[in-house]
Amino acid sequence: MNKRKRLVLTGLIMASFLFVVPVFGASSEPPASILIDSLSYLYNGVNFDHEQHLEVTNDCSVCHHHCFGNGAENEQCAKCHANSNGTSSVACGDCHIQKPFTVQHIREMEANPKRYHLDMVGLKAAYHLRCLNCHVEMDAPTGCVDCHERTDTGNQFYHSGDYAPIGGGAGKVHE
Repeated sequence: MNKRKRLVLTGLIMASFLFVVPVFGASSEPPASILIDSLSYLYNGVNFDHEQHLEVTNDCSVCHHHCFGNGAENEQCAKCHANSNGTSSVACGDCHIQKPFTVQHIREMEANPKRYHLDMVGLKAAYHLRCLNCHVEMDAPTGCVDCHERTDTGNQFYHSGDYAPIGGGAGKVHE
């Protein structure tokens, strides 16, 4: 795996996972590992090895994309944020809402028609955009259960495990 891919992977993963934990501040030492479990009703939380990902990149802004005042990544963002300072939090959940499709959230957005960032993804999508895309690029694990084990509720929801249908007439479980 080349060095650039490792750097990108580490950065994306760090951004996704570190944004759900309490702010530890840019000048403080980051925690060695972090349990990310804010979306854990279908899957168990992920024990994120922060130290391992720091070995891939020492540039925190690769993952924490809005925290260090490194400028906008996207040219559309740069129109307003070209000289923006960093944010005060590294937690994904401080900007990305956990449940973006609730009636309450949609009404809040509709109440302000001049609001920017209408296209901001929810928390789950933020994780997957940062983590999964980097994992694909770095040839790291990409399956759902590669990083987090499915809960019993998740097995029920996805009709898997003990809840998988029996098929084929031979008594085999269909996954």
